[in-house]
Amino acid sequence: MNDIQDNPMYRLVNLGYFCAIAAVLFFFFSVISPRFIVANSPALQHYGERQDFYEIHSGALYYTDLKTQQETQSSLKYARNRIAK
Repeated sequence: MNDIQDNPMYRLVNLGYFCAIAAVLFFFFSVISPRFIVANSPALQHYGERQDFYEIHSGALYYTDLKTQQETQSSLKYARNRIAK
């Protein structure tokens, strides 16, 4: 290693660059990209309209069948116990 890379300020600047790049990527993939994709996709627009019409939150479409979830979890635990023995 050379003396420049051992300098704490050098590491701080690199950390700043990393955080800036992470923030830009987050902003692009979480804000800009979804709006652009939905604005240019008739299928997603229709899907959004149906969700609004029926007042369904998209997260409510998943993980709501608790009976099936519980059965699956208990089956997995049983299978893991059988494998472990």
